[in-house]
Amino acid sequence: MYLLDVYVTNASLNINRTFTYLSDYEVKRGVRVDVLFNNKKTMAFVYNVSFIEKSKEELESECGYKLNYILNVVDEKPIISEDLLELSLWLSKVTISPFISCLNVMLPKTLKIRHEYIKSRKETRIKKHDNADISMTKRQLEVYDELEDCMLYGDALKISPSIIKKLLDYGVIEKYEEDIKYNETVVDKTSFNKLNKEQSMAYEGIISSDKYVNLLYGVMGSGKTEVYLHLTRYYLTLNKQVLILVPEISLTPQMIKRVKQRFNNVAIYHSYLNDNEKYYEYNRVKNREVDVVVGTRSAVFLPFSNLGIIIIDEEHDHSYKQDNVPCYNAKMVAFKRAKDFDAKVVLASATPTLETYSRALRGDYGLFKLNNRINNTLPEIEVIDLQDEVKKGGSYIISEDLKNEIRNVLNSNEQSIIILNRRGYSPVIKCADCGSVLMCNDCDTPLNYHKDENIMKCHICSRTYKVPAMCPRCGSKKLLHYGFGTKRVVEYLEELFPDARIGRMDADSTSTKNGHEMILESFERHEIDILVGTQMISKGLDYPLVTLVGILNADSGLLHSDYNSTESTFDLLMQSSGRSGRSVKNGKVIIQAFNPEHYVVEAVKRQDYELFFNTEMNLRKKAMYPPYAHMIALYLKDSNLKRLEDSIIILDKLTDNTEFKKYRPMMLNRISGFSRYRILIKGKDLAKMLIEINNVVEKYLNNKNVSVIKVDVNPLYLE
Repeated sequence: MYLLDVYVTNASLNINRTFTYLSDYEVKRGVRVDVLFNNKKTMAFVYNVSFIEKSKEELESECGYKLNYILNVVDEKPIISEDLLELSLWLSKVTISPFISCLNVMLPKTLKIRHEYIKSRKETRIKKHDNADISMTKRQLEVYDELEDCMLYGDALKISPSIIKKLLDYGVIEKYEEDIKYNETVVDKTSFNKLNKEQSMAYEGIISSDKYVNLLYGVMGSGKTEVYLHLTRYYLTLNKQVLILVPEISLTPQMIKRVKQRFNNVAIYHSYLNDNEKYYEYNRVKNREVDVVVGTRSAVFLPFSNLGIIIIDEEHDHSYKQDNVPCYNAKMVAFKRAKDFDAKVVLASATPTLETYSRALRGDYGLFKLNNRINNTLPEIEVIDLQDEVKKGGSYIISEDLKNEIRNVLNSNEQSIIILNRRGYSPVIKCADCGSVLMCNDCDTPLNYHKDENIMKCHICSRTYKVPAMCPRCGSKKLLHYGFGTKRVVEYLEELFPDARIGRMDADSTSTKNGHEMILESFERHEIDILVGTQMISKGLDYPLVTLVGILNADSGLLHSDYNSTESTFDLLMQSSGRSGRSVKNGKVIIQAFNPEHYVVEAVKRQDYELFFNTEMNLRKKAMYPPYAHMIALYLKDSNLKRLEDSIIILDKLTDNTEFKKYRPMMLNRISGFSRYRILIKGKDLAKMLIEINNVVEKYLNNKNVSVIKVDVNPLYLE
């Protein structure tokens, strides 16, 4: 008799434990099985298997409850390796989230849903043979001559199936099936650039470092990517695997191109791949068909077998943190995987997080600096005071100085990037008579106007609304548009520069597959003179003809009450500035701000990371924010306000009994029809905090009919 400890595939903290089932035959750890759970057929994941020489009756007598047999086994082989299985359990503990959620985040979708292993999709191809003495009609001969070996059958040529059948009968062609291959784009190979003195010191220092985490801190355009590539080559000579993480899809195409120019058989893994593509790449890594992987945060969970180094590009970026359960940070997972493989992690950025840089200064991490740009020239930075600009009668969208610089760049046949971290046309529609703002019915947030579709859209829940003819509150027809988004900026630039080719890159314009890549390729071919976009074009991009960057409403992020808003704004402005003048041509950056004297804007103007770091660290220390303390945020949400209020009372009492500081228990804005509540816990001993908060969550869930709870350990921003 076999005892199986299984996790049912219900991603809930309420049942985040194993349940015991029986099997007459051995079942492998790591496979899925069907079980009867709460009188319903449910899929479960086998975590542990043990053989017991006892009968069902004896076991039931010992444990005191009835034991059921599994219904059937779904998989022939384990769907996850032993190391990833243990990683799932570790992730569940350090994020206080359901084990099944952690397991699911590691697997491509095809391994989460109900079916046997998906076989790779096939395509039918044609192979030609010598026609020998076969007598063919004139048309048959024409078709035969047109066919090429391994050509897609019936795809490129519209040929009568009867002719193909005849050629097959004659034996002059052969039909066969072959697995569809993805990610087969071929790029021209380039040789490795010789490293300069700073790059060589960083490269050799990282290899010889006795630290398993190392910071590569280099100004924008200092050649960090070339160091990555040399490190990749080195670890490949050791027969090791290399993972290069980038924070966003928009950065992936350029990194992929550069890596493919130097290496063969590169795997790509990010959220814009379809299910079959993900499964294909997952198996290539699992079967050790590739040794170099470029991907976004989920690539950190791929089934590596001999990982040598993980390179995390733009390590400061918030995209490495997942907001939904499990709320993991890919950097934290990378550290764990590197320890498990005795590998190294390279954190790279021109604006490292306060925590990363402070750890490097303390000696916890290795620290290697690239202080100079490859072209030895930083862009000129000008700050425009928008309050003065508006007083003088100028535009609060594009200032006169920025207009003149764009015109100069166009006349020089160069390119500009305009960054505004707000998509859509206008962020607020307001009634001129009663002052009410049109809000989402499900979220406490203003609706954004999207002119192209003539709709209002909530950027929180994505619900869309028709634009009303009059104010729903007072009936007035005086509905005014306030503020501006990327679409409005494009329209305004088209009015100013009718002959310019203007492109837009934001979440709306890149929603289709390969949308990022197509826009960036068009920009690289200089089919776009001015590229307008959100923060997705503020980092990592390297185009030699870009000599001007304009940053609109540069200090708007400072208006957020979140503790991390200053660091986020500094990163955005510094990274945006780094897109200008990266080649032989000098660059310029124009920052438009209503509060130009703020220390964040001043530090960016001086291109002085140390100034920002020292100022912000002093403020963080006084307020006991990271990196001087750890935080755990507990969120409750419910569509039933009464149940939420009852749940708040329970959770408040439980957290009152912890030894850590509790901050700002507060109601939050509704999202998607759910009212929300947050409690913030601060402390210096994270291990102790995890134990205590896990106990709090367990006690909270022991209560019947309570609101849904989510735990976010060390949140990067507070919802």
